[in-house]
Amino acid sequence: MSRLMKAATPTLLGVVGVLLLALPLRLGAGVVPTPLLPLIIVFFWSVYGPSYLPAGSVFLIGLLQDMLTGGPLGLWPAVYLVTQYIVISQRSYFLGREQKVVWIGFAFAATGAALILWLVMSLMSGVLLPVGALLAQMATTVLTYPLFNFGFAHLQRRVIVEA
Repeated sequence: MSRLMKAATPTLLGVVGVLLLALPLRLGAGVVPTPLLPLIIVFFWSVYGPSYLPAGSVFLIGLLQDMLTGGPLGLWPAVYLVTQYIVISQRSYFLGREQKVVWIGFAFAATGAALILWLVMSLMSGVLLPVGALLAQMATTVLTYPLFNFGFAHLQRRVIVEA
């Protein structure tokens, strides 16, 4: 049972991240956009423990996000799976690097995710959508990454690897 819980932890974190996104809670009375916690989770575990967050889990996390936030079905799974694929392909570069290098890598991943989202939604609506709110949310996500990275790294070391 312990091994199963350890293996399920990143997926459960992803589900909790999606649930927090779907809640009507807003940081700073709605002035600060809610960070995309599932994107942080997908990136972190793709670098430091890809076997703990398989593609099927990433797909389900994205699908849950689409269903709870009213997005087009398949958009978030596609964004998260593309992010996971690219990050895993660059994993050897990130491992052993200073955290600021990984943070910069996350900033590039978040930018790529934002670009995919903006392009797809613009194509679906037939007009070029404004990017301000999306950029603000991605900036918040990138700025909060170090905090979550620290927490997830501690979780990985203490609970998943050592337990």
